[in-house]
Amino acid sequence: MEEITRSLLACRTEGRRCAVAAVIEVDGSAYRREGARCLIHEDGEVTGILSGGCIEEDLRGHAAEVLRSGEPLKLFYDFRVKGDGVWGLGLGCNGAITVWLEPFDPVRAPEAADRILSDLLGRAETREPYEAVTVIVSSDPVAVPPGTRGVSPSGAYAGRLDGGRTAGLVRDVRGSSRLELLVERIAPRPELVIVGAGDDARVLCSMAKMLQWRVTVAYHATEKAGKSRFPEADELLIIPRLAFDQVDVKGKFVVVMSHNLDLDREAVRKMLTPEVAYLGLVGSRYRLERILEHMGPGREHPHKADEADGSLGEAGEQGTEQETEQGEAQRSGIDRSLLDKLYSPVGLDIGAATPQEIAMSILAEMLACRNGKPGGFLRNRKGLRAASSAAQVAEACLAPRDLCQTSETTCHV
Repeated sequence: MEEITRSLLACRTEGRRCAVAAVIEVDGSAYRREGARCLIHEDGEVTGILSGGCIEEDLRGHAAEVLRSGEPLKLFYDFRVKGDGVWGLGLGCNGAITVWLEPFDPVRAPEAADRILSDLLGRAETREPYEAVTVIVSSDPVAVPPGTRGVSPSGAYAGRLDGGRTAGLVRDVRGSSRLELLVERIAPRPELVIVGAGDDARVLCSMAKMLQWRVTVAYHATEKAGKSRFPEADELLIIPRLAFDQVDVKGKFVVVMSHNLDLDREAVRKMLTPEVAYLGLVGSRYRLERILEHMGPGREHPHKADEADGSLGEAGEQGTEQETEQGEAQRSGIDRSLLDKLYSPVGLDIGAATPQEIAMSILAEMLACRNGKPGGFLRNRKGLRAASSAAQVAEACLAPRDLCQTSETTCHV
């Protein structure tokens, strides 16, 4: 969405036209779900992605038509039909999608363009959930024209989106107008707090921004904790040493990676609260035991220098796992119920070794937690393996696209 809003801002500033394409309905399997968007510019350039390249070429022709007429257009693509010359041949996803195409013309229709831009900018900047509503079809286009936008409180359309979807079409009546609405549940961008200023923290910050997370780096004043080292961070929070209680963690994801035992211990003690969404600690199981074992509430710890203690992962430390997390929690004085929020060693088990791979495993784990997913292999999801023979599954490891054409459960994530 950030790429699209940046492109729209440039179009408005430079007086360039484009068409905004949005997936408004999906039946079966598809590359993107309802609410996905892309831009088709006058020169044919596409910003964003809807289908992995399946329909973008066709959309270019319809975009030119929409820009000529100034009127939106609803398009239907059915990938389920087989045969020469139709959309179903060889596309690999057994589903159908409906796309809504509307003009963005800052010269001939500046007010309509500003409404589109304001709508999308508001989604990126919100810190509270809400529901965005766009009129797609109206029985009285004079009274309520297609493209009309509105905002509803979160939950206003609860129960009206099938299957718990976050976006989809809803039919409604306003006055004498019968409407078809695209309703999208807008959630604030996930927020990440990084405790640390090392090179691995820089990588994690950069990769989280690629996923459009809002990132705060919290650390005490050192030569490493500067904006020049974290140019992509939304906020650089300089706090007194060990004053981690000054960091707002409500509803946020926290990754502690200072690599200093006392700093990490104090960060865990003060930031592992009922309000935090997730707290990840970089290091081995043995390191976690060391951090928890003398961490009773209010206990003071001797201050150490800022240099790292060398504990970057399981390969850097050795220890025993005889003590359970429950026992550690009891000894440290931590509320046992909070241990569900503590992830250490942090990240999914993908064999990560480099800072980039470790950051990827951490982000994958946080995303899985945020979405309530276990973080396993998609091919093990219920349906695929039950419906596929051992030979098919083995073949999918070598040629996943071949299996994707016959099993709709693996075509999207």
